[in-house]
Amino acid sequence: MNLSEWKKEVPLIFKKVKDDVQQVFDQHRKGLTLGLVDMGMFRGGFIGGMHFQPGTEIVMNISPLRIILKTQTYEIVWAYTYHILLNLYLESLGLIDEQVCREATLKVSKEIYKEPDHPAILMATNGIETVVPDLKITYIPPDRKPDGMPIEYIREFDEEYENYYS
Repeated sequence: MNLSEWKKEVPLIFKKVKDDVQQVFDQHRKGLTLGLVDMGMFRGGFIGGMHFQPGTEIVMNISPLRIILKTQTYEIVWAYTYHILLNLYLESLGLIDEQVCREATLKVSKEIYKEPDHPAILMATNGIETVVPDLKITYIPPDRKPDGMPIEYIREFDEEYENYYS
């Protein structure tokens, strides 16, 4: 899968995330936007994405995504995207304590995907590197510019997004 194909599919994955959280926790939120940001990667880890409380914007680090798109199967790309978006969506619902959010991510993953070796469950249980081990050894400095990090927004990310300025 390439980045252009992924951009078309990510709204569908996000809809699944929202439906799954509704099913497991009976919570829902609409109106989020997704931006892609080059945050880079560092030896030993990376930031998958961020949500800025109490806002409606979530951002996903495109650096690991580019590697995963080039090196992994469709199933792993899908599970990685699901995992990151699930975590960010739960944060947007108010789970700002990282440990609580990780536990909720695992709970949703286990209740939705029953196979214990499903990539989404493995990522939620033991971390992304258990499914994509090559990410751990990669170093990519972020693309920082003097005026900050540019954000590329994914159009029609949340089908329930309302334009409050119209």
